[in-house]
Amino acid sequence: MTKIVKLASLSAAALIGASLLSACTDSTAREMAQQALDAAKGAQACCDANTERLDRMYQKIMSK
Repeated sequence: MTKIVKLASLSAAALIGASLLSACTDSTAREMAQQALDAAKGAQACCDANTERLDRMYQKIMSK
């Protein structure tokens, strides 16, 4: 009977540990994805600004 109780408690602990680990991994993955999204948005904003700048330069040259 004691072996069964120990086995059950170890199994429960393993299940709880696995669920906590997966929650941690999900959180870490979400944080990394958010960082990548923020970096991509920053890069896109930079490209948009450069495109606008080049468009203004082109319009200025063509208007002469």
